[in-house]
Amino acid sequence: MIFLDVLSLFSKNRSGNCSAPVKISLPAVKQATGIDQSPVRIVVDCRSGSYRQERLFVWSIHHVRDPSRCYEIYLLKDETDRSGMYQAITKLNASSGRVIVNTLSQLYLDDPGILTHCDMHGNAVLAYAGDTPDCVLLDCEKISQIGADKFQKILGDNSLVGQLSENWQCQSVRLKNHQIDCIYHNRDNNQLIDTHSLLTLEQSADNARFTLFNEQSPSSRYQELLGFYETMHAQGRPDTGHNAKQTFSGVSLSDHIHPVAHVIKQSNAKTVLDFGSGKGKLYQQAPGFESDSRFKTMSEWGDVVVACYDPGYEPYATPVEGQFDVVISTDVVEHIPEQDIPWVLDKIFAYARQSVYVVAACYPALKQLPDGSNAHCTLQPPEWWLDMMQQSARHFPEINWVLCTQEKGWLIFQRRKKLRKKGMRDRYFSGKHLNAQECASFSNILF
Repeated sequence: MIFLDVLSLFSKNRSGNCSAPVKISLPAVKQATGIDQSPVRIVVDCRSGSYRQERLFVWSIHHVRDPSRCYEIYLLKDETDRSGMYQAITKLNASSGRVIVNTLSQLYLDDPGILTHCDMHGNAVLAYAGDTPDCVLLDCEKISQIGADKFQKILGDNSLVGQLSENWQCQSVRLKNHQIDCIYHNRDNNQLIDTHSLLTLEQSADNARFTLFNEQSPSSRYQELLGFYETMHAQGRPDTGHNAKQTFSGVSLSDHIHPVAHVIKQSNAKTVLDFGSGKGKLYQQAPGFESDSRFKTMSEWGDVVVACYDPGYEPYATPVEGQFDVVISTDVVEHIPEQDIPWVLDKIFAYARQSVYVVAACYPALKQLPDGSNAHCTLQPPEWWLDMMQQSARHFPEINWVLCTQEKGWLIFQRRKKLRKKGMRDRYFSGKHLNAQECASFSNILF
């Protein structure tokens, strides 16, 4: 059946931290000259931890799109609650026009906007009937008229599904043990697709420092979470009996005082930025600064001056200027939506003059946010975090970096008897640029 793969992706009903598709907009960048200037809408099925594929998918469209049209790409994460493709289209409020459905195993080598103008011959659904996963085109007006039950019937009956124009072709290429299906229009009969061309495409995204979101335009979920943290910093958590002073006080830094001291010593640092410091409860007042200043000290770190920065805590929310010898970020990145991690890490690296120290928790938090979601909204294994760190490090080749990942659980405790504390396993990775190695402990980190 043509729709076997795609239907299985959209018929699952899952729930989690994300309640809506992640929307990425590529706005028009020049004056419209064509007839149809409606947005090109694309729905993509994703899995948690698939940022690299998401980035490459969006970048491929960025390269071939019509610059006079807006492109809206909706990433349906695996934690998104979806009970069918019909409901997915409903979430987009798409009662007219057309929507393309793709999987992350596909890339565009030609403008998908052209695909939206295919003659659908009265069909509500068109699909590419090749050996590769389907590329699907939906007529939203027809779908909104027929209702969910009939739509599901269409998906299950090949005779009710039209075929995409033969002018659209698909070629499979292997990229690091992952199959990529390249979709393109055969108006260019000399299209050459190979692993090298895909790696070149990815390299161009690196050179442009392309991320799905950025500091100026973060994801809507990032903005929503920031609002939660601002409220919790100011009001505490009445539901759990924690007042404002106890909420995100910064005491989690206690687990990393000695590792950071080691990094400071290795870097001969005099200044430190605590990125996401919370209220900085463990710090002392820095000599020569007012008691309510963001500038602090830590006795274990000698005469180093520490600047506190936390966008969710009003006294420290104003962005700091300049660079610092060492930038640390503890109990922060796992609270950032997955799609915003790259630009946040880039910002951390950009603040550093010599070294970066980042801690990533790989387990659920005890805290819940006002919407009922877990405070650790990005839960990934150490290897994923290492990949993210290396991606940012490519842009800052002179910066030394350390990643500490924390795993928690009874099995970890059983397998690793020599742990810092019961049930917790800390792993340290250090590197410069793309060279990285795992260290037995923080005392083995050398720059």
